Amino acid sequence: MYGYCGKVLRVNLSKGTIGEEPLNEEWARKYIGGRGLALRYLWDMVSAETAPLSPESPLIIAAGPFAGTPVLTGSRFVVMAKSPLTGLLGDAESGGFFGHELKCAGYDLIIVEGKATSPVYLSISEAGVKIKDATGLWGQSTYDSQKALREQEGGARVIGIGQAGENLVAYASVIHDMIYACGRAGMGAVMGSKNLKAVAVKGWQTVPVAEPDALKAEMKTLSNEIRENTSCQILGKYGTWNGLSGLINNGILPTKNCQTGVFAQADNITSDGMLNAVFADRRTCYACPIRCRRVVQGKKGEYPISREYAGPQYESVAALGPLLLNGDQEAICYLNQLCDAYGMDTISVGVCIAFTMESYERGVLSAETVGLEPRWGDVPAIAKLIEMIARRQGWGDVLAHGVRYTSQHLGHGSAAWSLEVKGLEMAMHDPRGKKSVGLSYATCHRGADHMESIHDEGFQRDDAMPDLGFTQAMDRRQLEGKPRLAVKGQDYWGGIADSIAVCKFPTVPGRPFNPRRLLKVFNYVTGWNWSFEEFLLAGERVFNLGRLFIVREGARRKDDTLPPRLAEPMPEGPTAGESISPEVLSQLLDEYYDIRGWDRDGVPTLATIHRLGLEDMEAVVEEANVG
Repeated sequence: MYGYCGKVLRVNLSKGTIGEEPLNEEWARKYIGGRGLALRYLWDMVSAETAPLSPESPLIIAAGPFAGTPVLTGSRFVVMAKSPLTGLLGDAESGGFFGHELKCAGYDLIIVEGKATSPVYLSISEAGVKIKDATGLWGQSTYDSQKALREQEGGARVIGIGQAGENLVAYASVIHDMIYACGRAGMGAVMGSKNLKAVAVKGWQTVPVAEPDALKAEMKTLSNEIRENTSCQILGKYGTWNGLSGLINNGILPTKNCQTGVFAQADNITSDGMLNAVFADRRTCYACPIRCRRVVQGKKGEYPISREYAGPQYESVAALGPLLLNGDQEAICYLNQLCDAYGMDTISVGVCIAFTMESYERGVLSAETVGLEPRWGDVPAIAKLIEMIARRQGWGDVLAHGVRYTSQHLGHGSAAWSLEVKGLEMAMHDPRGKKSVGLSYATCHRGADHMESIHDEGFQRDDAMPDLGFTQAMDRRQLEGKPRLAVKGQDYWGGIADSIAVCKFPTVPGRPFNPRRLLKVFNYVTGWNWSFEEFLLAGERVFNLGRLFIVREGARRKDDTLPPRLAEPMPEGPTAGESISPEVLSQLLDEYYDIRGWDRDGVPTLATIHRLGLEDMEAVVEEANVG
């Protein structure tokens, strides 16, 4: 198979066994790779009764057909399992070099089952696949352990966990080469539950493509277009900090636990504010000319910021900055570095600490209970809380379960200021000012995730994405047309892009990797000669399989909600007065379900799953209908 290695690596840590099996080609042709293919394997391996942190719950690592090939920005990979944070589907994607190395080592997927009796890591190289002792690495930060492993394994690319994953923090992340993160839904805790500290891969093979000459020529053209594209140039200059100024100008920068979208210290953290204060250098993923990763340095010397590690992405700046009323650029970088070292999702950390601060401000949580005074903008207090969460000490042990659990534990009506959907802490985009994002938050399998669908801002002009049928401009605040935008965006980003798997940055409106070009490159790689309709259908199939997965876990319309805070009108700024009430959300859901071919309880109909070729999931739909 062109674009595929044709092999799955299976490791059982309980038994200490390592084996290979042929890739299921039928599944690859239906679910592509990456997220889609991992999801199909996971479907067969777990049930609603499988506990996320049990030895029986597998961890799957998968690359897409673009990894290991010359496709620009195509080196992403996914880590997937049942989520210990939500109890539903958990997956987290990352760029970097690991996906490339995995494919060049001859594998499309790694499936890890069981639990080792003591800490181990997995080594994959030309010398073979080995389970090695990691006792000496256990208790170390992601930075220290991965630096040691890279040297020990001859420059292999490494993914692994820090102390948060070892301590089973529900939103522990998987860190790659100390600068990239599979951040969301607690995949690091699943690794920790298996006593798996890391996976080190060093590839040595070439991944074949169907039309190498055509692909080479297309990549040369695409590279030139990316370099000349103004939007990509801005992304290359600022990294994901380029989103800061836009959200500030629109008044939707999550501030003070989303009590407002206007931040008094916003000038500090504009795109240029961050660039001028802490920028040191740029890094990049495999085969990417954009180079959006930031390296940062401290100039004031107040915080121990190292250039050796990654600077904060936009989400981390917002979650550890304005969400907590912290406008110190160097402090944000330091707090981000702490989270990465311990191996924790910065979004979840920020939301949990913001919840703590508002609860304290409201007088329903005492300093004695927290172990300190959690005041807005207090950097030492934030840093201490990060440590307490990672080490599960005191109030940190409560926060380590996530904000939904913490709110239920605290009571006092605190759900009113708890920012989560389906148990996943809300990403740093306030959907009161971009309604399609709000609908995507409500319906995403993972919860309030910002990378599941294309954001509204890109569609505020004519012919934003004609390949998907978007030819007329839509205001970010309008409701009309947003269910269709959420559906198409989820199928394209969450279904296709995460399965191929390609970086989403060059695929947004106005950038060169448009949907039809993506299909052309896909056909050059695989030789499948899919039509555009087949391509879009595959994305829809993957998204619906994800929905069926969480339906099997018990999710229904009742779970497609938004945080109560978003029903409060934005109090000030350019988005003042905007909200998403439960009534408005209900109307949007009705239209969204109709477009998807789901019933009004959010369950895909039999007609829909037959159209998508998901007949083997009929029993889930029938059981849901009986229920």
